[in-house]
Amino acid sequence: MIGRDRAAATVLLLFGLGGTVEAYRLTIGAPGRPGPGFFPFWLALALSLVALALLVRRAPAAARPVVVTAARLRHGKVVLALLAAAAYAGALEPLGFLLTTFLFLLFMLRAIEPRRWISSIAVAGATAVAGHLVFKVWLAVQLPAGPWGF
Repeated sequence: MIGRDRAAATVLLLFGLGGTVEAYRLTIGAPGRPGPGFFPFWLALALSLVALALLVRRAPAAARPVVVTAARLRHGKVVLALLAAAAYAGALEPLGFLLTTFLFLLFMLRAIEPRRWISSIAVAGATAVAGHLVFKVWLAVQLPAGPWGF
């Protein structure tokens, strides 16, 4: 394993263990009645396990580090995805959850990882509706409605 990978995995493991301890102090509760530390505890525990797996795995002998230059990032899909995420965050309140999520996912499916139009529209629509049903209907989370009320 490359030294930087090991250092990053160690830092993640420390964050995960620290988060696990702090979340446990918040009262975890039970699966039927979770406390404020329930989700952070399991999330931090998962982070710890993934970091531990990174520490113990063996790197392939022929592995070479990937060199990412600033010029490559400046024009790459990473910047495009970050800009799309920023636009999503900015448009969420004025346009509402359903429409903004649909447009964001449609853009990501077409621009970042090109798919056919029909499958992109179907996946973006189904995901936006599923997100609406899960958060608004099932979990009763207040979502931005936008000017059309949905």
